[in-house]
Amino acid sequence: MYKTHAILLLVFLVFSQMMSNTAPVAHAQISPHPNLFVSAENSVFQNHFAGAMVVEIIIKGNNVQTDQAQGEPNVNVNGRTLRMAQTSDGYWYAFFANTNAAKQADQASLSGTAGQNMDFGVFCSSSTPSSVLGADFSQTDGIAIPDSSGLAGTTQGLASFGVCSGTPKPPAVDQDNVVKNAPSLNTNSNIPPGQTGINPNIWPVIQLFSFTNDVNIEYDGATGTQSVDLTYSDIQNISINLDRSVYPAGSEVFATINDIQLNEDPTSVDSWTFNVNSPEATFYQAFPESGRGGTSGLVNLFPYLSSLGFKDNGKMEMNLGSVISLKTNSLQSSSSINANGVTYNKLVTFVETGPNTGVFESDYASVSTIGIAQNAPRSQSGAIEYNLRSASIVSGNTNTGLVLGTGQSQFGPGQREVITLTDNNQVLNSGIIETLNVFRSSAMVPTLKIGNPVTLTSASDVNFYSTPNTLSNPIPAPSSVTDSNSARLMIDTRSTASTNFYEMTLNLGVTAGTLKGLLIDTTQPNSGGTNWINYDLRSFQQQLGLNSFSTTSMTLHFGSASSSSSVQILRQGSVFSGNGLVQISNSAVSSIESQDSSSPVYLEINFGSSNGAISQEIDTQPMVFDLFSFGMQNGKTVNNAVYRAELQETAAGSGVFTGTIGYVVANQLNQFDPNFIKTLQTFGNNIVFFVNGQMVDQNGINFSTMGSSTAGRPTTVTSKNSLPTHTGTVTLDSENYRLGSPVTITVNDPDLASSPDAIQSFTTISDPTSPAADTVGDANGNILLEVWIKGFRYHQCTVNGVFHGGLAASGFTLTETSPGSGTFRGIFKMPSWICSEDGTSLISPVGGIVQAWYHDYMDASGRSVIIGSTVASQTPQSTSQSSTQPATSQSFASNMPVHASKITHMTQIGTEDGLPLLQNPKVGQAITFNDIISNGDYQHDQKISYIVQVKDSQGKVVYLKWIDDTIGASNESTEKLSWTPTSTGIYSAEIYVWNGMDSLVPLTVKNGYQFQVLPQ
Repeated sequence: MYKTHAILLLVFLVFSQMMSNTAPVAHAQISPHPNLFVSAENSVFQNHFAGAMVVEIIIKGNNVQTDQAQGEPNVNVNGRTLRMAQTSDGYWYAFFANTNAAKQADQASLSGTAGQNMDFGVFCSSSTPSSVLGADFSQTDGIAIPDSSGLAGTTQGLASFGVCSGTPKPPAVDQDNVVKNAPSLNTNSNIPPGQTGINPNIWPVIQLFSFTNDVNIEYDGATGTQSVDLTYSDIQNISINLDRSVYPAGSEVFATINDIQLNEDPTSVDSWTFNVNSPEATFYQAFPESGRGGTSGLVNLFPYLSSLGFKDNGKMEMNLGSVISLKTNSLQSSSSINANGVTYNKLVTFVETGPNTGVFESDYASVSTIGIAQNAPRSQSGAIEYNLRSASIVSGNTNTGLVLGTGQSQFGPGQREVITLTDNNQVLNSGIIETLNVFRSSAMVPTLKIGNPVTLTSASDVNFYSTPNTLSNPIPAPSSVTDSNSARLMIDTRSTASTNFYEMTLNLGVTAGTLKGLLIDTTQPNSGGTNWINYDLRSFQQQLGLNSFSTTSMTLHFGSASSSSSVQILRQGSVFSGNGLVQISNSAVSSIESQDSSSPVYLEINFGSSNGAISQEIDTQPMVFDLFSFGMQNGKTVNNAVYRAELQETAAGSGVFTGTIGYVVANQLNQFDPNFIKTLQTFGNNIVFFVNGQMVDQNGINFSTMGSSTAGRPTTVTSKNSLPTHTGTVTLDSENYRLGSPVTITVNDPDLASSPDAIQSFTTISDPTSPAADTVGDANGNILLEVWIKGFRYHQCTVNGVFHGGLAASGFTLTETSPGSGTFRGIFKMPSWICSEDGTSLISPVGGIVQAWYHDYMDASGRSVIIGSTVASQTPQSTSQSSTQPATSQSFASNMPVHASKITHMTQIGTEDGLPLLQNPKVGQAITFNDIISNGDYQHDQKISYIVQVKDSQGKVVYLKWIDDTIGASNESTEKLSWTPTSTGIYSAEIYVWNGMDSLVPLTVKNGYQFQVLPQ
């Protein structure tokens, strides 16, 4: 489809931003010639054109009707009439070129195939009668038309123009290869062809003029004269640019030439191919993106460049050194050209970014014809030269950086922190957004290792088997671990003979004793948990044709790869994808325990009815096989796992890769639960890992990647973070309850948060045989929260054959208030009767106390403790001055530890002047939150964070700010924050006092206020 050239002018403006610093920058402005378009007008190149460039003229006026007779626009070139023709879009078009340059280009093309190279077609003189051509071209030097079919007197090359005679017929061969995408003539039956009667068979006609320097195009329109001045001379601001200064081995090199003279055809994308070493060569349209062309019948234009108007441009040289490799892509499909008996095999093709841009790039579909060799030595260079300007292509490394979040030393559970890896060494193609996939052999994958999982770090002896279910006649394949940080085994089938395979084996490089130390045997005392296979075989999908894993099984052999001493650890039907996390059965672990501890361990992967195919691949196949364990062994916590983050580049060529990471803290309900372990994300862009102990300071996590420095030395780049646990709190909403009134219990513990996206709930256990009956817990007897009334658990019983429910029957559930908040709330109604402690009778709860006990699996010190409830303060809602009573402790059972703060505070809402706010505030009026915070501990100072959060009526946070301070022992402090509303409405303010923003432990309960903001 013919593209509107007014749009292409905007493309020029965009590409001017990409020029070198010495190039002028074009700025969009209102055109002084809105109806006249001239293809060679371009401020980047200062309106210069040269050589045999074809110039396209378009007139966009009021005479655009295509079914009525219209007058031809009056256009001239240096005062000589340029004949216009109307096309099917209603606009008027003409094409012109320099006479001598056109003849030289056509002459150079005569030794090649007609319609190839820079073939202008055939020529007719200006004296050719209009009866032959359908229009009068007498003010030109002559014209170029597509073919001589039906004509006599046509010439080609440097021959003097002849007077043509006859009647033009449809071209037998369209020899015009310099205007390849002209719009179609208007051939409406109500008017002459093109409105001027031009013979359609000579379209597109190229009108030829002699000029040397200044060229003026002038259009006399209905609203006055519009003109464009061009300069026919050497092109200004020619440049060659590279996409970056340093390139890692194996990367793409994107080179860009800015040269409008290479824009031979203004109607389509031009392509130029250079042989960059001896013999030098320049080919036009050898590998065309659009229009005609091809490698047959080509002419090397290098000897003709001077006669074609090129000076130092139009040719390219390269010093490849030991750095640069020349490649093919989907445009330049061949690495050699044979022209007139000479073979050229050092080819680089540049293709125009769009019709008439004058910007040419070495890549097509983001694959360049220039690259860095896979084994390029560091800090060496090659060079590319165009128009006597040279650019160095340097191989080397840049520094690698890795941070979590904003680089803080710790972050909380149930949240999502951004991983940011800065590593230009991993940008192999700056034209696409890259992902550091585990199955990409060149990727250095950021990895988190916790504990001592079994990986393939020491694996060897990889063999494939072409006969199903028979481990005979092994087919060896070399293997190595090139990235010890991510512990992936690189299997190299590039030199392995082509074959189908059904099985593979490898030596894991560990003994049975290593597995016994890793895997949890749940039959042993004080032991419990789960064991897992973490695998990734996606490279087999990508390269070896394994499209299904539904019949895959995995077996460990002890002693040798085919030993009968074996244990199946993954049965057929357990997996359906190329990577995953699969549980190992307890019976399999017990069988492993019976093996000789000194036996080497081999892994057999049987792909069942699905077979792969080795066929001399061009890359290696990364493979992951890990063994994990989570839980408790001999009374000690166990956490052995590896997590690999497949980060994605933020933008093409940025060298900045991001993803997210989060973690879930172990509690008594999840640490032995396989369904929970399955929610961990061990691969991908959003890692979720498991923490079941204090990971702070030297025991913090080390998230790392293999990087390099500018000196070229491999180095491990690490982001170290502490993951402290927190002490929870449990709060009742009132000091006393009436029968039938709701009892609201709030548990706040950041360690319970598991996801920033989903609300979590914990339900009560109704099974009367469970030790956790009528508590928030699980079927295994683990308790998270229990409620006591009158000094014992609120429980169920059967009296005289009648069942009476406890907490479970009330429907009590602890539900997170918002995703990732770590604050959980549940409600039950105060019963009229409760079961007695021994369950033999019903008694009244009147006169007793209500207590909630939270079983904190790991407090701030990493200990398991039971936290007793405190009574929440009243929450007044007022539009004027308000205050609260401090939280107080209930009467706790003597055998229960109590976590309670000695901090109290009193809030006053006031005006900017410090006076109490006695009426509704107005828009623009500052509101202050003043708090007197007292430390009742006479021995210890208390670190605090005073936090104010304001929400609108939709619950959206419109203000959040805090102050960090330390309150001395038996002392108090005044804290003040101010907020100015910008719009009317109902707002709620929440006041918090926490034990610092790093621990998020509340020291008091939240205070809440509500007020209405009025107009000014």
